[in-house]
Formats: sequence, structure tokens, C-alpha cells
Amino acid sequence: MNRRRITTGFALVTLALAAGIGLWRRAGDEPTRAVETTAETRSGSPKSAAHRKTSAAPDRRAAANVDTREKSPFQEKARSLRGTDEDGALRVGPDGSLLLGPDILRLFDYYFTTEGEESDETIRARILAAIRERVDGPAALQAAALLDQYLAYRKDKGGLELPKAEEADPTARLEALKKLRRKHFGEETADALFGDEEREGEVAAEASRVRQDETLTAEEREQKIAALEAGLPKGAREAREAATLPLRARAEVDAMRAEGATDEDVYTKRVETLGVEAADRLAELDAERAAWKARIEAFRKERDALAAKTQDEAAFKAAEQALLDRSFAPLEQRRVRATLAMSNK
Repeated sequence: MNRRRITTGFALVTLALAAGIGLWRRAGDEPTRAVETTAETRSGSPKSAAHRKTSAAPDRRAAANVDTREKSPFQEKARSLRGTDEDGALRVGPDGSLLLGPDILRLFDYYFTTEGEESDETIRARILAAIRERVDGPAALQAAALLDQYLAYRKDKGGLELPKAEEADPTARLEALKKLRRKHFGEETADALFGDEEREGEVAAEASRVRQDETLTAEEREQKIAALEAGLPKGAREAREAATLPLRARAEVDAMRAEGATDEDVYTKRVETLGVEAADRLAELDAERAAWKARIEAFRKERDALAAKTQDEAAFKAAEQALLDRSFAPLEQRRVRATLAMSNK
């Protein structure tokens, strides 16, 4: 009887141990199966056991590489920046490092516009919060270090003094700034951050010298300046072309009108140059200018008639003011007087 109980008890213990071992083995095998399934699904082909074990490492690294960007602790922008869009950007390369470029400084400068409104410490804290909200890891550390370099540079730039003989020379100031930038950032970083701006400054200084060169004809000046501007960075070149396009279009229209072009001819040319929407706006503006000019001419004729028949100066002034009040609103009258004063010079 006792032997039978011992045997039965031993059998139960053995079964329990076997079940526990089986459960342990299944639990231990499960993560391996999950990794294997993921690896095979990505590659589309089965892999050896040895290869599957090493393939688990990238999954662990990916799990560790979580997004550590932080939400800004500042609930509102500075008062002067409310309702404005943030300028600049932070860009990250494939290796997670910060990509250097002028967009970084535009982001910093957006916040520096509040100098005098907020303390230097608050501005720096806002920029650091903006950095951490946009990038993390090495890029965030690089951007924060760059901010401190930029702060030191701005401080030295504020105290930059040139010899009196060079104060009015834009080239001398640009060269001094270039040296200061490379002192704070090094050659490569300074080129990435300020290179486009410096090239624009060099072109502007050289163009100024060309305009003052009396040995050149007007046509030669235009050719030299055009050649200089062709060497501008693409973004600056496009911005300059966009800024001068309305002036060029107006000069073309003036030349067309001088040759007898009709309003329809002008509209067609504007559509080709500026697009339909801009051409429509300019046509409306032309109509407003023409109407204004007609009102000015009508007023001038009536005023001249009054002057011809009114000998008393005080009586003429009173009649002129009455005519002005009948012809123009109070806000328009100042513009009328300025227009007539210019035409009498």
C-alpha cells in the first residue's frame, strides 16, 4: 500500500516537472520564433538558426532608438511673435546628424527678434525648446552647441569696429565678418552657414563699384552687373529675379505704350510675363490710375478757370478749397496737393 502511494506520488511529480519544462521551453522559444518570422517576412526567404539569432540585434537597437523629442514647455510665443509663422528649419541626415545650412540661423534669428522684449536667458531657453521639439539625439546636441557658438558670435559682432578709413567700405566690413565667423565656427561650418550670404554681399559690393565706374557706358554697366548676379546662389538669384520682375514688366509696358500699344496688347504681354491673376490686378490698377488722373486734370482745369476770373487772393483760396472739398474726400486732398506741387516743379 505504501509502495503504491510512493509510486503514484513520484509519477505525479514527474508529470508536473515535464509539464513545467514544456511550458518553459515554449515560453523561451516564443521570442525566437517572433524574430524569425519578422526576419523571414522581410527577406522573403528562410534563414539558418545562427543567422536568425544575430538578426534579433537590429530589432533591439530599433526598440532602443525611440523618439526623444520634447514638447516645448512654453505655452505661448512672445507677444510680438504671436500670429507669425516660425522661420527656418532643422534638417537631419541619414546618420542622425544635423545638416548645416542657413535655415538653422533663420530659426535662431526668428527668436532673436524679441530682444528687448524678453531676456537673453528666456530667448535661449525658447530656442533650445524649439530644437528639442524638432530633433533629438546627436542632431539636438549639435544644434544646441551651434546655438551657443552663435550667441558668442553675435556678442562679438555687436562690438566689431573697423578703422575709420574702412567704415564706409562694405567690402572691408564683409571681410571682417568673414574672419569673425571662421574664428567662432571654423571654415567648413562658417561656409555652410554664411556662404550664401557672403556671396551676396560680395556681389552687392562689386555691383556698387561697377555703378560708380564712370569709365563704363550704361550698357557696359548693365552687362557687368548681370554677369555678377549670374554668380549668385540659386535661391538669392531667384529671389532677386522675383523682386525685380514687376519693375522690368513695367518698363516693358511703358516702352510698348510709347510705341502705340493698346490696352489689349499690354494685357497680353503681362499674361505672358506675370500670369493671368497678376495681369488682371494690374489692369484694375491701370483703370484706377487713369480715373485718378482724369479727376486731377478736371480739378486743375476748374482751378485754373477760377484763378483767371478771381483777382482777390483770399477769395481765390476760399474758392479753391471749396472746389477741392467738392471734388475729393478729406483723405484724398493731401495726395491732390502733393501731386499738383510735384507737377508745378
